[in-house]
Amino acid sequence: MDGEARESLARTLDGLLDDLDEERGRHEAGLQAAPALQGLFPPRGPAAHPEMVRRLRAAGDEAAARKVAALRAEWHAAEQEEAWRAAEAAAAVDGPEGRIPLAEAERALPREADRARRLALARAIAGALEAPAGPREAAAETRARLRADSGLPPDWRTVVEGDQLLAATDDAWRDLLGFAARRDLGLEPAPAGDLTRADLLHLLAFPALDGLFRPAALAAAVRSAAADLGLALDAVRVDEQGAPGAWSGARARGARVRYRPVGGLADWPALLDALGRAAAAAPHRPGARDPDFGPAVGALLAGLCLEPAWLAARLELARAQVPEVLRAVGLRRLLHLRCAGAALRVATEVERGLSGQAWREAHREALSSALLAAWDGVRASRDAESAPLAAVVRGFAEGERLRQALRERFDEDWWRNPRTREQLAGLLAAGRLVEAEPAAAHPAGAALAALLERGRA
Repeated sequence: MDGEARESLARTLDGLLDDLDEERGRHEAGLQAAPALQGLFPPRGPAAHPEMVRRLRAAGDEAAARKVAALRAEWHAAEQEEAWRAAEAAAAVDGPEGRIPLAEAERALPREADRARRLALARAIAGALEAPAGPREAAAETRARLRADSGLPPDWRTVVEGDQLLAATDDAWRDLLGFAARRDLGLEPAPAGDLTRADLLHLLAFPALDGLFRPAALAAAVRSAAADLGLALDAVRVDEQGAPGAWSGARARGARVRYRPVGGLADWPALLDALGRAAAAAPHRPGARDPDFGPAVGALLAGLCLEPAWLAARLELARAQVPEVLRAVGLRRLLHLRCAGAALRVATEVERGLSGQAWREAHREALSSALLAAWDGVRASRDAESAPLAAVVRGFAEGERLRQALRERFDEDWWRNPRTREQLAGLLAAGRLVEAEPAAAHPAGAALAALLERGRA
């Protein structure tokens, strides 16, 4: 392929990726119940065509070939993706206060203090998930088949990293979760107790800390972090969503963040992570973005919440308060990481052909074992794609390696050292990490576990 052909393909890839992000983002913001994905592919056929995959491989450009092959798999699954997204937007749940959209029920679940009502709502949510689960599982199976046909094998290296991350944090999770569950809920984690996913979400929302983790304090913390680290917020668009069907939390799609607060502690690392991903994406064309770089920058920013001095300053904590608040934040971080690590192996098995009830059961067992709380098998299709799960694991490992390097070079208050800003500016401009070998998740997990056990840096 000559230079002109490569540039033409790059423009086509960029346009398709941008349009897919926008269409999916509008759906996730509750602005479009039934997204139109299929029609985005034919006008840009070369960006998702098997002949282009062959041409790129013949030219020795494996990275571009893999991107085109992945888009080909998305094209074939687009009809089923449209179906599950429409079904999910239409799903409703009979909650304690009446019938509400599925997204509203999921947003309310962690905040339901009464256990009987919480468990009833969780059962109703699981029932409502059945309708979108069918086409979502079918979409995953279609993607898996097309990826295999295009020569995209499962990434077992990252699966092993996920397993090692779980092993490195097993003891810390069991001890800290057990203490918090007994203290705050009077419940025991599995297998000895009957802690459920709904209980776990309520427990780790830490509503008693809402007075500390206020929205105004979060807005100030985001502005402060961006200024200290030299992030160009004018290049990142952050939209706070309020539509009833909007998904909760913060999601970065390219240089845009769509954010629907859930309240309290959970919003802090989620928004900082999404901001970091968007800031990493903003200077670069969609087709040229390094898939590991954005998650690493996101993990670095989210990790500010685990820097005792940064956390104490942002929340105006007394010194004696810091260990308890730090452990609460750390448990949230571990929840996110252990969910990804456990689901990653199952999602990768789906790429090898695991399906149906066996898939659901494998997912239920993996998540229940890793989180020490009973999980719902119907949620398997929510973790159907291995790539975003792998990005969580790799991003955490790379973000921790970057944090350690900044800490060693610029001291323990690295985030407010002007030389850190210069270092990050160079990384953001390059759009990639400089180390030749990928970071390992195990030492990063062990460092997090040690921090939580000490309650201080």
